[in-house]
Amino acid sequence: MYRGFCLALIVALALCGCPKKDTPPETQTVEVQPSPAQPADSNAASPPGDSKHPVVTTAQEFLDALAAGKYNRALSLTMPGEITEQSLKGLHEAFQWDQATFTQVWADTEQAAVIMNSVPAKQASVTVTWALNLVALEDGRWLVRLTDLLQSQQIVDDYLAAFHEVAPNAKSVEP
Repeated sequence: MYRGFCLALIVALALCGCPKKDTPPETQTVEVQPSPAQPADSNAASPPGDSKHPVVTTAQEFLDALAAGKYNRALSLTMPGEITEQSLKGLHEAFQWDQATFTQVWADTEQAAVIMNSVPAKQASVTVTWALNLVALEDGRWLVRLTDLLQSQQIVDDYLAAFHEVAPNAKSVEP
């Protein structure tokens, strides 16, 4: 419920703007610099043209569907019951998802975390860092379980620390 309330608040702020109109835009913007990612464990360099990790592919397909307003496609890439069409519509209407890029991707055999750059709001001068949490299915597919708002670099660091507690064998993946 708390996450839903926060999402509703963010969407409302993004659509309506901040009530303090005289506040300079730089004080309204949350800029998060990506943490340096550790290199993925590999004994050999990847050959050119090698396909992306399935986590990256699924996260990108989800993001592309969200940016295009293709909610059924986006929902097909999520764990059933975890994300609603209504929340996807709110996210689509509030943020410029076509400007989102992945800054960090961490994955183990069961779950993954994808950290994005700061995504600008459509109606306000606010940018917000987002994270996707994905889980692996037995058939090898990955599905988005959660979208999380990360308001500062400290929260990004805390999010990744919590992720590494539950996925201590997670490796960095090339975004």
